[in-house]
Amino acid sequence: MSVATLGYMLSAYVPPEMSTSRVPLQSSTHYVLLVGHIFTATVATLAGLAQFWPSLRSRHPRVHRWTGRAYIFLGVFPSSVLAIPVAVLTPFGVSNQAVLLMVDAAWIVTAVAGYRAARQRRFADHRRWMIRNYALTFSSLVARFFNPVLALIIVPQATGPAYRGDGLAIVHDIATGSIVVGVVLTVVAAEWYIQRRYGVPPRRPRDAESGVAPSGF
Repeated sequence: MSVATLGYMLSAYVPPEMSTSRVPLQSSTHYVLLVGHIFTATVATLAGLAQFWPSLRSRHPRVHRWTGRAYIFLGVFPSSVLAIPVAVLTPFGVSNQAVLLMVDAAWIVTAVAGYRAARQRRFADHRRWMIRNYALTFSSLVARFFNPVLALIIVPQATGPAYRGDGLAIVHDIATGSIVVGVVLTVVAAEWYIQRRYGVPPRRPRDAESGVAPSGF
């Protein structure tokens, strides 16, 4: 289902054609940034899915490492950088812009934390951070499922006091609300999985946190 949803999202941009974009565009530059963001996010989504195959990590650790590098350096990092101007140029209002920028910041922070943990060979921390990071990656797919759900909830209120016939406000709320719901669901699910699978990480000794080796070493 995830791959099918991803295919549907890409169908409007393969081959690249501005007239088929599902996002109202400001300019040709906006389109280039949007397509770059979408395709690098696709790399992150697919590479991230591969990372969750248990046999890949246990039987093919080298492939796991290279797939992880592709996820970070060909997917998350370039996509998160491109997401900044894409968010600024969003046609769906200031609230949508703010939500997109906050999610992007969390995407970058969790990726950096996960990468640093791997470089420092703190693999338990690495797994936790990358699960959180992939939850944010995957949230864009989950959000698509909630567009029609929120439309069913919001559109009947079009003539009520909340909107008073303002169709643009309805579109903005559906676009922003679906992102919020997608992020909340995936992040909560990720934290539940982390706690259930790995539990609370043990606290490191104070002297280890300060960079001093524990006594006896």
